[in-house]
Amino acid sequence: MKYGDYYKIIDINEDVIKKIDNKISNMNLQIKDSLVNKGKLSRLDPNHRISKQAWIKEKSLLKFFFDIGQKVNGLCNWNFDIKGIEPIQFGIYSDGGKFDWHLDQSSQVYFKNGSIRKISMTLFMNNPDEYEGGEFDLEVFKPETKTRYKTFKLKKGSAIFFQSDIYHRVRPVSSGVRKSLVAWYSGPIFR
Repeated sequence: MKYGDYYKIIDINEDVIKKIDNKISNMNLQIKDSLVNKGKLSRLDPNHRISKQAWIKEKSLLKFFFDIGQKVNGLCNWNFDIKGIEPIQFGIYSDGGKFDWHLDQSSQVYFKNGSIRKISMTLFMNNPDEYEGGEFDLEVFKPETKTRYKTFKLKKGSAIFFQSDIYHRVRPVSSGVRKSLVAWYSGPIFR
């Protein structure tokens, strides 16, 4: 596979982004510090992730993103068996906020119904001129390549979909605030 096969960038219609923004502002979201910082994921360094987040479970938003994920799955010819979408994570990265290299899919991330994350999505919810740093890196090149990742700092409304077994990170924000929505699409464990 070449690196473009591992991810797909799409732009969400500006009117739809405004509706999403309005829904988020009208929700009484419980924005909390990252679980990693609270020590609940003890296998990780407490500074592995520095951010705040809230979970969005609103059915119409979940359906909207599920449908887009299914389209991208087909467009990329991944053709994964996708059965569901998890609650969407609204992430806020202020000065010093980051999320070091990690995978969204691992042998430890199974669900009670026997499914696993197969596709991940990050939707940029503000423009890159509103914050410094906060670049999104996706490791898509072979180990012998000097730089193994591709860097993205996309405009508001751009979504990057990628396979959940690819390492990725959010670099530290040095000023301003970076906002994003993250979704995970899951299905039966690979056989």
